[in-house]
Amino acid sequence: MFTKDSRAETFLSQMGVIETRYSNNVKFPDLKRGWKETNMSRPVPIREDAVLEYSALMESGSPAPAPILHVTDNGLAVLDGVQRLAAVELLGSTSFSAYVIQCDSDNLVSAINVLANARLQGRPEPPEWTRKRAVEVLVIKRGLSIDEVARMGGWKPSQVKATANSLLWGKTIAEIGGPTLSDSMLQVIESVTTIDEILKCPKPVVAMLNIIKQAKLSAVDAVPYVNDFFERIAKPSKRFEIYADRLAEVKREPEIVARIKGRKGGTTPNDVQLRRTLKTAITILDHMLVDCSEVVYVDEFYKLIGDIEKRLKKFPNHSPDAVSVAVPADRWQQ
Repeated sequence: MFTKDSRAETFLSQMGVIETRYSNNVKFPDLKRGWKETNMSRPVPIREDAVLEYSALMESGSPAPAPILHVTDNGLAVLDGVQRLAAVELLGSTSFSAYVIQCDSDNLVSAINVLANARLQGRPEPPEWTRKRAVEVLVIKRGLSIDEVARMGGWKPSQVKATANSLLWGKTIAEIGGPTLSDSMLQVIESVTTIDEILKCPKPVVAMLNIIKQAKLSAVDAVPYVNDFFERIAKPSKRFEIYADRLAEVKREPEIVARIKGRKGGTTPNDVQLRRTLKTAITILDHMLVDCSEVVYVDEFYKLIGDIEKRLKKFPNHSPDAVSVAVPADRWQQ
């Protein structure tokens, strides 16, 4: 049913396991109770399609790589191979072969448990899910360093750090009653504020994040709203009032109203697209000012602003009392 696998032997050696032996006579009663309900390398312990596929292959005479077991006081814990063992049990086998390891580090045992499935190229979960689970278990719960986990999983330290930050932000937002957000959205929020800041004024922050979630904004579309809401507050004593005012302003935004209340048609309304584009332009200008970027032929941009203003004045709801400010580009109109 099972056979030796050089990949498993190399993996265990690289992870620094003290002792590994290959046994041909492991029995199901030897396994730790509840082995089918414990599988840190997958969102669900057992995937029925994988079990049926493995059992069909084994029944036709095709052996599978031997599972990896760990000696504990309560029996042999399954670190890798839950699906394969379930398939063998389904076929009525009473004993099987396996790699049995001894290890005196709980951190290392957890690392093998989380990473073996992906490192041994079995039926892996999506890479992003595996990295998130590894960071959750090894960095956040067990306190391993970013560099340690990066080496174990074969990832770049920057990838592990970004995942750890997203998990920390997600956990913090959940603790103050906020919604579950995508990693990309969490990265947008992280880029403009701090965890300490949102903990100082959680109520309006949670309301803002719920609006983002309810409006189904993508991370890119949310950037101008997040930037405006979390803009640095000059008077900390007025923090709550300022956030409340900014929240009210977001609620009045035409795009937010359209997304939440709905609008006829399946495409984004033109006025919403225009507003979004102009707000994006402001954000880009702010970044350019921070970076001290040089703008060549700046008068051309003033001309574009003038063209936009002329067209806006043609709309019937334009106020005739609005006063235009003279700009250098006025010479283009002469």
